[in-house]
Amino acid sequence: MELRHLRYFRAIGREEHFGRAALQLRVAQPALTRQIRDLEEELGVELFERLPRGVRLSDAGHVFLRETEEILSQVDRAVDRARKLASGHIGTIRVGLSEIISGHDFISNGLRAFREREPGVVLDLRSMSSMQQIMAIKDGLLDAGIVYDAHIDDRDAALLAQSHLGNGRTMLAVHDGHRLAERASVAMAELSEEPVLWPTRKTAPGYYDRLMAACLAAGDPPRVVQECTTNSIMLSLVAAGMGIGFVTATPPLSTFHNIRLVPITDLDLSFDVLLVSRIRDNSAALHRFVEMLSGDRELASGSD
Repeated sequence: MELRHLRYFRAIGREEHFGRAALQLRVAQPALTRQIRDLEEELGVELFERLPRGVRLSDAGHVFLRETEEILSQVDRAVDRARKLASGHIGTIRVGLSEIISGHDFISNGLRAFREREPGVVLDLRSMSSMQQIMAIKDGLLDAGIVYDAHIDDRDAALLAQSHLGNGRTMLAVHDGHRLAERASVAMAELSEEPVLWPTRKTAPGYYDRLMAACLAAGDPPRVVQECTTNSIMLSLVAAGMGIGFVTATPPLSTFHNIRLVPITDLDLSFDVLLVSRIRDNSAALHRFVEMLSGDRELASGSD
């Protein structure tokens, strides 16, 4: 028994007429009659009562038609899902986000737009640092991540596909009661005596090195009073008045509780915001995701 036998039977069972079913199926009526006879012989039952004009489903035919309708519906659903999966319209994408990046407009707007456009694709969003994201992508635990270029070393670059999303500028983060909070901009020399909250090198060596090099190029080394493992910890301490910090962001800037971000005129430091994934990942849904998010748009992002 083949699927075509079921499709032929369904058409005749619905019409209860071989001629009309043959026209609908675009099959010669004698060939259609022969196929149904073969089906009845295989099943060992009469599916139709032959009448002077047309046919009528037998009791066994009524039962078989109900089951055939369900079988063919399941087949159609399976074909539809397979085609959608192959074209990227269904599936699951595991995406890593650092705490600071997830709070910006680009992320929320981009993810919302993708979900609206592709409702059959599940976005499994996971909060983790940029370095953790890169490790998880290489290990197959994540499909994509949004990170700064400073977090990708030469060894990783050969393994990761990279889509450029925008550029982040490094700015000063101060408590809203700080003496510099209302300034339109500041110079590095004005920060020489300020207590600085600094990222730990262990969690983000590339980011740490580039930030330190830029500060040294602009003048004296920062007066670091405490190292912070994440940007969220650093911002919490800034908000509590424990010191100042450096945040990489791209306008339009998201607001932080009790914190002002002030441009630094002589700190020449920016980072590329990248959407990264495995080079040989053939997921059609992931390709759609990358294509949509890497289009031209304004970003708002930070560093973790």
